[in-house]
Amino acid sequence: MNSIKNLLKTTHILDTELVVRGWLLTKRAQKEITFININDGSCPQGLQLVLQSTLFDNLVDFTIGCSLEATGKIVETYKSLSNTSPEKIPLYEMQCSKLVLIGTCDTETYPFAKTKLSLEYLRKFSHIRGRTSTYGSIFRLRSQIMLEMHKYLGGNEEFLFLNPPIITRGDCEGGGGVFQLTEKDLSVISPTQLNKFDWVQDHFSQPVYLTVSSQLQLEALACSLGRVYTTNKSFRAEHSTTHKHLSEFEHLEVEACYVNLSELMDIAENLIKNIGQNILNTCIDDIKNLEKFISPNLSARLVHITTSKYIRTSYGDAIKLLQRLRTELKLETDIIDGMDLNSEMESALTTHYDAPVFVYDWPFEIKAFYMKRSDTNPTLCKNFDLLMPYKVGELIGGSIREDSYEKITEVVALRKMNVDPIQYYLDLRKFGSVPHGGFGLGLDRLVMLMTGMDNVKDVVPFPIQYKSCDY
Repeated sequence: MNSIKNLLKTTHILDTELVVRGWLLTKRAQKEITFININDGSCPQGLQLVLQSTLFDNLVDFTIGCSLEATGKIVETYKSLSNTSPEKIPLYEMQCSKLVLIGTCDTETYPFAKTKLSLEYLRKFSHIRGRTSTYGSIFRLRSQIMLEMHKYLGGNEEFLFLNPPIITRGDCEGGGGVFQLTEKDLSVISPTQLNKFDWVQDHFSQPVYLTVSSQLQLEALACSLGRVYTTNKSFRAEHSTTHKHLSEFEHLEVEACYVNLSELMDIAENLIKNIGQNILNTCIDDIKNLEKFISPNLSARLVHITTSKYIRTSYGDAIKLLQRLRTELKLETDIIDGMDLNSEMESALTTHYDAPVFVYDWPFEIKAFYMKRSDTNPTLCKNFDLLMPYKVGELIGGSIREDSYEKITEVVALRKMNVDPIQYYLDLRKFGSVPHGGFGLGLDRLVMLMTGMDNVKDVVPFPIQYKSCDY
């Protein structure tokens, strides 16, 4: 079968009878000629069918939203660039000789009968919003972003792609917010019985959870194979409905042995620049489509992301800068050394430098137990956050991992962590430990960055969030 995308790129098929299939987007009937635009999801522009109205006695059955099969010859036509310009650009359409209705559409309940629909409205129809021009482009770009990511990590950097389990005994970050799993229908268990729930009788004979991160298991794989990555789903039971948070999200996580913090930042920066440059080269039609309707200057954004010098500054210097900028930018946050950075502070840094910013060497006290402390200042750790402009904020968090058994067990005891679920992780420090590190990247936020969308729910095919799981 010929995709519309390939048909529009191939000139040698002119005047050749072909078959295309897709969904009817628009229909304009005149006395003698009917114009139908269809799309099969392969490109933003779709294909125009031109029909001699008198030769088809069932055109009334072909309504917006129906699926159809068209047979005909592709012909070349031309369109003026503007009303004042004599210059014309070539276009392709099908002179249709046969039209077959595949699936009818109930026009009374079809939600996309109107031409202009808001993104908020379209979010209610995740199962079919991919048919719209905007979401078609977003999801094609998402697919290409994922493909370029695999090419770079699996090809250029020679990482192995492996997926650890998403069902786990432990909480990687140690901060809670996990979804607990059971095969039992808890709705039929009384509250008094629920408090005495016997996990031994459950599917895994113990409490288990959906993972918040695959990092710990990925470290175990790295300590056997050297360089590994995953794109597992991660799950956070956060009661948040912000534009950047979901309960289920796609998580790129990378682990490498014998790597230092600067090398980790190099991999992260080169990954993003490589993806951005390649989608500029391969997806320009979808980029231009989003620029027309929803994301002005998207091309310029991608050029900025791929050509900027990414700034690298220590946490301490970032705090000092923010303290100086607070009055100038009228920041609401009281900037205190030792605090985490909020969205306002992240935006202030990326705006000041007009570039993405790596902030490294954070206070160990506010970071995860597995991060390696600084050699010169044990109150700091060897880690970084990559902050991106365009309201995206933190995109990547990474660190060198503590590889000393004595030091990591000391931290686990100090933070009063349950050792049992992570004993395998601690054992890695006893059985041929090596220096290693890695980072995690929220792929949904990366797609936001590279499509110009402001809400993560617009870049995920089926978004799942607090109080919302419709599919």
